[in-house]
Amino acid sequence: MEKGVMKWQHGETAYTIFGDLKSEKVPLLLAHGGPGFTSHSMNVIARYVEATGRPAVTYDQIGCGASTHLPDKPKDFWQIALFVEEFKLLTEHLGVADSFALLGHSWGGLLAAEIAITRPQGLKALVLSSALADTDTWEIEARRLALEMPAEFSEPLIRHEDAGTIDSDEYGVAITEFYRRHLCRIPAPPEILTAMEESGKDSTVYSAMWGHSELSCTGNLKHHVVSDRLSAIQVPTQIFSGYFDESTALSNQSYLKGIAGSQWEVFAASAHMTYVEEAAKYQRLLNEFLDKTL
Repeated sequence: MEKGVMKWQHGETAYTIFGDLKSEKVPLLLAHGGPGFTSHSMNVIARYVEATGRPAVTYDQIGCGASTHLPDKPKDFWQIALFVEEFKLLTEHLGVADSFALLGHSWGGLLAAEIAITRPQGLKALVLSSALADTDTWEIEARRLALEMPAEFSEPLIRHEDAGTIDSDEYGVAITEFYRRHLCRIPAPPEILTAMEESGKDSTVYSAMWGHSELSCTGNLKHHVVSDRLSAIQVPTQIFSGYFDESTALSNQSYLKGIAGSQWEVFAASAHMTYVEEAAKYQRLLNEFLDKTL
């Protein structure tokens, strides 16, 4: 495992290389969720891939984790184009721009789709893992999931969401139950806990891009649509999601319908963290897809 930083116009992007980038196998680059999470969560998947001899790279998106934080930047600074540019520069910095695969989880899935839409010459395969799609759909589905919970949780959750009083203890209990059902249905492993802890130290990116909570997008991603441009993606694509996922069937069906030849696997016992909730199955299916495609 090798750590490094890429210096660019907005600061430094920290990354970790698993395995040997000089290997004959096409490397997998991983985009973490959030917006504003960290790469600790993606290190889990990187190790799945490294175990087969395939190199993998995780990185902290600008504003996150060990990369440069920019708390004084205005809200409008935080746009998808910024993160697409960062990724392109990273592939060049690592010397893999001519041949790589890309996996994105949650917000990182939307970012991965946006990167693939630009048709980078070196992109050979795409994995969308519990990906965010059109944000209006995500909001509608999140509220549906909330309303399906018992009234003792759904009523205060929706009430405080609508009132903007999400700092209340009552809301805290309700959103914790929502996360237990739809984020991760097993005790969170250390890597996930570390990512949550690190992301909690600076909410700049999350607040600017998404907003104040999972159920309500008030940031720069509000009304963002990706489903109308998915036909531009013309590389083999694997979609993963959980049966109980906050990335619901409606979001994943839009990717399946929009990307020609894509395939979708639903993890029956999982929510949003399929790669730890059903780790053995995720590892097997991911590596089978990569080995078959690359």
